Amino acid sequence: MNEYIAYCGLNCETCEARIATVNHDDALRRQVAKEWSELNGVEITPEMINCTGCRIDGPKTPYCESLCPIRQCAMKKQIQTCGNCAEMGTCEKLAVITGNNPDAVKNLREYRTLSLRERPELLEDAATWFHEKWGVPREAYHACMTAYLNRETEYGWYLCLAGNRIAGGLGLIENDFHDRKDLSPNVCAVYTEEEYHGQGIAGRLLNLAVEDMRAKGISPLYLVTDHIGFYERYGWEFLCMAHEDDSGNETRVYIHR
Repeated sequence: MNEYIAYCGLNCETCEARIATVNHDDALRRQVAKEWSELNGVEITPEMINCTGCRIDGPKTPYCESLCPIRQCAMKKQIQTCGNCAEMGTCEKLAVITGNNPDAVKNLREYRTLSLRERPELLEDAATWFHEKWGVPREAYHACMTAYLNRETEYGWYLCLAGNRIAGGLGLIENDFHDRKDLSPNVCAVYTEEEYHGQGIAGRLLNLAVEDMRAKGISPLYLVTDHIGFYERYGWEFLCMAHEDDSGNETRVYIHR
């Protein structure tokens, strides 16, 4: 998702506070402070109009930094935006924004990366989708996903949704069918639908998996691939060669520390 899209779906790139900040425009700061003071019934000074964006490193307005309930909630849940939250459709805090800003809803629904635990009702569709992409028996995917949903394992399954359609996905398993059984867990079944190539979906999913596992104390992660130059973009490093279980052919093993 565009990094300028705030947790609530508003586009920080068009926010006058950000425009004033990046352009060092003090006249615009004074104008925005006056308008916001009148709108909110509180004193807002030009010095407070200093913000680079809700989800971007850098200064924030006092409200965005510590008072916005939506931002605080999303950060506590460690989600990319409210579009990744299962409560998006019923959240009263979010409705204050989306009720008057249809573009915010559109932004949140554009691409949503999430774990299957956030949308467990997608189990059947996800198992079928992975089966169709990789040819591995559907039952195998279903069993792994069910174990994850039942918290029998923390090895997760992650999806990217474009609207209600699965645009990409990946999972984690003990070993991705190679002879280095000591290198575990393995990212597996990384796939993005062709029409969504070039949108950074695989990278978002990889980063989500890494962050989720690290939060649970599971690191490093491994994966096997014949690709050279792709996974390096997202912090993965070539580690060694391994042999595939079925063919004995050599394959490259990567690590994310």
